[in-house]
Amino acid sequence: MTADYPVWTGKEWIQVEIPAMEGEALVVPNVAAVAYSEDRSRLVLQRRDKPGEAVRGRLEVPGGRWRAGESPEEAVLREVFEETGLTVVEMLSGATDYNFTAGISLQASRPSAVVAGLAGAYPALLLAFECVAVGVPRALAGETAAPAWWDISDVAAHLDNDPDDFVWQTAAILREILG
Repeated sequence: MTADYPVWTGKEWIQVEIPAMEGEALVVPNVAAVAYSEDRSRLVLQRRDKPGEAVRGRLEVPGGRWRAGESPEEAVLREVFEETGLTVVEMLSGATDYNFTAGISLQASRPSAVVAGLAGAYPALLLAFECVAVGVPRALAGETAAPAWWDISDVAAHLDNDPDDFVWQTAAILREILG
């Protein structure tokens, strides 16, 4: 089931069909990864490269939709590898598994959260996890371009000097995590 929902493209409002339940737009869960180098002096950023997107060409951290059946950590590992070719070797955000007698298993994680869509945009919840990754970044055609390691001080300065060069959610995540 879907419902028409107003979405801001960065230039104008358009009506988009969004997953819904009983006519109410559903919040879409996503993971985002602030992936640091092993010495934690750099993090990976990439340019959004999906044709037709309002945020095409802007900087972002790796991330995407969280698939059913995945733990948050599995989603982070998958998204970082798919989008950048990097391998996550350590999760820095903590998680605790809980198992109950009724066969119910839950996991409580400690990421940062960014809620997008408060003003009628596509409703999404981004859970930002910090991790350490290794490898040489590579692009994912039709999705990402120019992934690269950035010195954290350069990221902070770029965020202060040109915040519109970032995907909005990434800017919020980085401001929250980097301070």
